[in-house]
Amino acid sequence: MNAPLLSVRGLSVWRADRQVLRAIDLELPSRGCGAILGPCGTGKSTLLQCLQALGQQPALAWQAPTLRAECARAQCASPLRIGMQQQKTLRPPGVTALQFFCAEGGDAATTMQALRQLFGQLKLTEMLPRLFAPCTQLTDGEWALFTVLRTALYGKDLLLLDEPTAGLDATSAAPVIAVIDRLRQTRSVVLITHNLEHARRLADQVWLLTDGQVREVASASAFFAAPQSEAGRHYLLHGSVPEQGTHAAESAQTQQRVQAALRALEANRSPGLGKLHALTPARFRWVVPDRLAGVSIPGLLGNATQDLQGLRGAGIDTLLNLTETPFDDALAAAHGMRTLHVPIVDMQPPLLEQAVDLCDVLDRQLAQGRCVAVHCKAGQGRTGTVLAAYLMWRARGAWSAAQALQAARRIDPGWIQSTQQVAFLTQFEQFIATQVTFA
Repeated sequence: MNAPLLSVRGLSVWRADRQVLRAIDLELPSRGCGAILGPCGTGKSTLLQCLQALGQQPALAWQAPTLRAECARAQCASPLRIGMQQQKTLRPPGVTALQFFCAEGGDAATTMQALRQLFGQLKLTEMLPRLFAPCTQLTDGEWALFTVLRTALYGKDLLLLDEPTAGLDATSAAPVIAVIDRLRQTRSVVLITHNLEHARRLADQVWLLTDGQVREVASASAFFAAPQSEAGRHYLLHGSVPEQGTHAAESAQTQQRVQAALRALEANRSPGLGKLHALTPARFRWVVPDRLAGVSIPGLLGNATQDLQGLRGAGIDTLLNLTETPFDDALAAAHGMRTLHVPIVDMQPPLLEQAVDLCDVLDRQLAQGRCVAVHCKAGQGRTGTVLAAYLMWRARGAWSAAQALQAARRIDPGWIQSTQQVAFLTQFEQFIATQVTFA
């Protein structure tokens, strides 16, 4: 029996104060495709990120800006050549497809030679002329195909693919599926997908992930024929798995404050007045008075110490930082506040999995009696998007994306700035409607 390409035992991961993966055991063969299935927001993308890190440098514990991880064992024969395709890879403006393939540092001539060989192996030589088209002029199917192919160009040992066919119709998805099918013959592929037909076509093995835990591991043929777990049977029937509550209930007072804020915003009124302080930053806005607020990063327009004094004076004891740079924990602690960090790219929305994490983090903080201020840099785009998503979450599926957008801009007209952030709210509305069962 061949040794596994990568073996991981007891992998656990935390984002902010939330544990998102629990005691994951996983082995990857040198060839074939494994599909990670499960509802949105259960840690699938985080697991891919960890596999990338462990395949390049096995370690029993490590930290990154977005997570903290530890495992009992991680083994691979040597550092693996890994390619990872991120969920919803953005098209770079003013760049040709060939330049996109060169982004890892290779020169155009060397990259073109490698692409001719790769495209020939995958029977895609007719696509070579499209390498000279601007990325923004590629069809959605061509762009999805090229993101997978760039992953394959650099991932000679292991390909990690996060929803490679998301948003594509059957015709556009077919070439992408065909290429992944060929690639799994020569290397190891790990695929996240919500399309069960694609998983049936491609997967040799299935891992069902829910609540941050692997609930079932089986060959794909066995899983799709007769899943052994109740979670597996429920997932194949409904596309979701009932959530298992893991944190304390909110106080009645906090629940009343949240519901009062929702009712006020539904009536196109302010959510109400909360405590303020003479030094409270100018862009400070209560969403749930005396429980949850949005604000710009302390020190943006003035003295960070004064801003922190003002926030503490308003009752804030927790800062949830959405910028890509960690805030000064010691400075916040000196003013009686702790910090949480979930970075989001400027002018972009969170990934869907991040949004679920953020809603869970805010639920936990409010349940613990914390008073939270969410901030990005200017306190507008990312801050407004996350808080609008949380209002939808707390409305338990009763709010549309349009209602959330209107409510957010009722609180602050500058909240939610980019078209991507607006579009995300529609995606989050659909996710809540189809993937979340509220207790």
